[in-house]
Amino acid sequence: MEACRLGNRKGVGVVVILDSNTLMMMAGGLVAPSMIAEALEASYTLVAPRAVRTELERLATGHPRISTRRLASTALRLAGSLGVRWLEASSGEADDAIEELARALRGEGCRVIVATSDRALRRRLRRLGIPTLYYRESEGRLEVEWAPL
Repeated sequence: MEACRLGNRKGVGVVVILDSNTLMMMAGGLVAPSMIAEALEASYTLVAPRAVRTELERLATGHPRISTRRLASTALRLAGSLGVRWLEASSGEADDAIEELARALRGEGCRVIVATSDRALRRRLRRLGIPTLYYRESEGRLEVEWAPL
């Protein structure tokens, strides 16, 4: 994968894989990009599988609610301004692609964390030993579920 080949692996820090719901929460102002740095207390690189971009593009053009279309469009623009790297995964389904990407990057020796509030995906990742970063609504902040980083 190209995320750990961004130069010196030590300079990459943590690779944060973003889910579409996290990008949409950021676009909606619920989660500030600076909250990632606060939660991780480490340097990081933002990546996402292309399936997440495809999902956001589909929402931006075809969702029946205009507010969701606008939010998805804003999330795509925000991802561009944050320098999110879109990486290939063989799975076309976003959650499967995130899991595949997390496994592959971890296999390359990257320190990986997935930013998602999707409980089913978080459960799947927990079984694989991959930490997650999620929005804790009661405290209004991002929290690392557990961090063997």
